[in-house]
Amino acid sequence: MPFDLAFKAPWVLALLPLLLLLPRGRTQLWRLAALGLLLVALAQPTVGRPSHDIAVLVDVSDSVGSAALDVLKSLDTTQLPAQPVVYLFASDATEISDIEGPVPDFLEGGSTDLARALQVVAAAGVERALLISDGAESVGNALSALPPVAVDAIAVASRSNARLVDLIAPQQASPGETVEVVAVIETDVATVATIYPTAGTEALEPITATLAPGRSSVPFQIQVGDASTVRITASFDVGFNQPRSDDALAIELPVSESEPVLVIGDPAFADLLETQGFDVVRGDVATVITPLRYSAIVLRESAGQFTPGQLDLLRSYVDNGGGLLMTGGPDSFGFGAWYRTPVEEALPVSTDLRTEVSLPLVALVIVLDRSQSMSTGSPSKIDLAREGAISVVELAYQDDLLGLIAFSDASAFEWVFELRPATDRGKQEMLAGILNITTQGGTVLEPAYDQAIRTLAQTDAAVKHIIILSDGKLYDGQGPFATTTQVEFGTMASTALNARITTSTIAIGQQADFERLEGIASAGGGRYYQALDVSTLPQIFTNEALTATRSLLREEPFRPTTHRHPLLPPNIAPPQVDAYIASTLKPDAEILFEGLLEEPILAVRRQGLGRTAALTTDLNAWAGDFGRWRELPGVLGTVTRWLQANPAQYSASLGRDGHQLRVVVDAVRDGKYINNRNLRVRFDGVTSDLEQIAPGRYEGRIDIGAAQGTLLIIDGSEVVARSRVTTPNPEFDTVDGGLLLERIATRTGGALIDPAEPYAPITPSTSTPIWFVFALAGLAMFLIELIVRRFGRPRYRRQPA
Repeated sequence: MPFDLAFKAPWVLALLPLLLLLPRGRTQLWRLAALGLLLVALAQPTVGRPSHDIAVLVDVSDSVGSAALDVLKSLDTTQLPAQPVVYLFASDATEISDIEGPVPDFLEGGSTDLARALQVVAAAGVERALLISDGAESVGNALSALPPVAVDAIAVASRSNARLVDLIAPQQASPGETVEVVAVIETDVATVATIYPTAGTEALEPITATLAPGRSSVPFQIQVGDASTVRITASFDVGFNQPRSDDALAIELPVSESEPVLVIGDPAFADLLETQGFDVVRGDVATVITPLRYSAIVLRESAGQFTPGQLDLLRSYVDNGGGLLMTGGPDSFGFGAWYRTPVEEALPVSTDLRTEVSLPLVALVIVLDRSQSMSTGSPSKIDLAREGAISVVELAYQDDLLGLIAFSDASAFEWVFELRPATDRGKQEMLAGILNITTQGGTVLEPAYDQAIRTLAQTDAAVKHIIILSDGKLYDGQGPFATTTQVEFGTMASTALNARITTSTIAIGQQADFERLEGIASAGGGRYYQALDVSTLPQIFTNEALTATRSLLREEPFRPTTHRHPLLPPNIAPPQVDAYIASTLKPDAEILFEGLLEEPILAVRRQGLGRTAALTTDLNAWAGDFGRWRELPGVLGTVTRWLQANPAQYSASLGRDGHQLRVVVDAVRDGKYINNRNLRVRFDGVTSDLEQIAPGRYEGRIDIGAAQGTLLIIDGSEVVARSRVTTPNPEFDTVDGGLLLERIATRTGGALIDPAEPYAPITPSTSTPIWFVFALAGLAMFLIELIVRRFGRPRYRRQPA
């Protein structure tokens, strides 16, 4: 019978080589042997024999099938003193006497309770256990039910399986709407699947799809009727033998009349929504009036077209539960003066790109009208112009070159500050000069504009730009301030553009020279702003400074990167985008499609009680193959439906946490939190209380396995919220079962076993201490050394002559 020698303090044996340093005479050898034996005794040696009482736990759940039982049948246990006790387990555990017999029917293979199996071992009083499993536990927590004996483990591979893990559909549909539903199938091996969808009582056309290993999405469309809900189901067949318990799912889709989607300035997006069955209103800026009775709003316009009141109204619409989407275009995001507006504060992206790593050297000259008419208004136009100029200075980098010319009459222009770097000291002097600007005279632009062009032509900056602001008629070549020759501003601007100097213009007030200012911007390669509401002037200045000095349009065609997100079907790969507007993702936003430099193509965000999204490419012009992608209508339709989800007084969000479902309920009525309610959650016959954790927020957990249906939030006897739950059978979750088995073995003092080697473990209960044998032998050696030294052969002394 084999025995194993072990040491409880093996580090003591490291002192044995030191004995070689001691003197070695005839009698010292006995002393060295005695010391060596005493050191071995201090290392506390034990001798063990194989355990007599061993239990083997064999997993027979659906995820393993017969693989674990086959391992046991081939395992070499001949070195064990006695045959082990065998337990089969799945949803429960039971002892068997014949491993060749059938698996008992009451061991339901649809779930695995490792904790229950380990508790059976603990109650059996065995000396050691061997666990043969794939480590997938769908019920209980094995690490919290470890027995007081060592558990060895043999990891076996799970069966190849295909499973329907989700049915993705809108939160709500309208009667008569065509809705896209996505069946998400996960398979361990490549296969061909046939999917059988149904809508209500109608069986839809089966779909055949070739599936690669991993997750795949199979979309299908249904036509929604007039019923209050429609039940959608899906099941599938595959070309290999695998468990069938997770091959079907069903969901309930609520149906009700919804308010239309307002689309402003984006005909391509409006067409896309209409093909998806949305009720669309094609509006304009004048449509934004209170109350905003729309389920969602899509914008592709300049902020300068809206009054401050309209911008605040849009922000309030979102905060109170509305959905807002901004799409790319020549007048949106950074191109549309949206920076620092209430609307941009709600969006998932910011148009401030000052986080860019490398920026070109910028030279910017502001040519500012300070004629007498600029003193009108409350606050006056000159005050608002000062505020806008100050914003430009504050945004500038220290290496940027800034200059400001104030003009009125033909000979009355002057540098408020000449072109200079925007250092800290430089900015202080610039701000002082801006605050000292006063109004006088008429409106003659040409001398000041010419001076700005000449100055910029002498710089080596990579970006050279002029911003002209005026509120009145330009009297160049006419009127009381007429010059000797007619001024061709278009020629001046185009000549400057040829020298890489661009010009933008801002017309403010009702009396501005709109036609000539727009012509300057057009010929000068810049942008034209018409600010009929002068209070938007500081914002326009800021936006123009960012737009002119930063490269906002990314025109390098590329394929966007897809981020995994609940709003996207799995494993989709969008085609190439020709161009998009650069922006920065906000910290609390979520990105779906990513562009260059981690910039978003499509992003979403929750804001207040509402939701917002940003699509930074233009479906009307720049989207390229991306705009023609067959998956795009479904993706953008899903995002729009997500935006339409107006919050109820009670709204529930769910998250899977192991074998539990985490439920969070937000309770708000008329903008105020609902506190101190006794809320409960009920699902699949189980009820659990929710605890208030913050103003208007309640949280709780409920045990859940493989289930589908409707979760209810109950306040007293009233159902106040519902949420769809679709959870695949955790028996087939793709978890690292081998890691769980390793943790069980390590924490109990067991080991991972190679099934190809004989199984003959040693347990503490069969280990015998033998340190005293070495201690007695060492003592005997010491006594022998004393006797030899005392009575051994005498040494003779030489006698003197």
